[in-house]
Amino acid sequence: MTGGLELSVELDRTFEQLFEASVHPAFVIEPFANRILAVNDAGCAMLGYTREELLELPVSRVHPAELPQFRVFLRRVLGNGHGTAMNLTCRTKDGRFLPTEMSLVALVSGGRAYILGLVRDRSEHRQRDPCG
Repeated sequence: MTGGLELSVELDRTFEQLFEASVHPAFVIEPFANRILAVNDAGCAMLGYTREELLELPVSRVHPAELPQFRVFLRRVLGNGHGTAMNLTCRTKDGRFLPTEMSLVALVSGGRAYILGLVRDRSEHRQRDPCG
């Protein structure tokens, strides 16, 4: 993996505080294990799950509609260190598919690869924009 941010012990606490305080839905996933490792309150609210439910839910269950495209996007992020996508959806607990904008960053900690994702619900934008 190239271009990832190496997290030091000193940054861990600051990162955690920023992550939790973000008004934007934020997720940390372990891409090779298909696991959500962390989610903030905004991420829980956007998808309608409790934190505990999301931490038990495989990432692939949140992205079933475009799973092959999502995997390609993750590989690109791991290779480049970052990436943005506006053509993917997230499935909510009640089964709706939210159009999203995802900004992902590859992180390395303890020799393992992680993805930090900031996600924005684009439902309102698509409703206003007839070109979608």
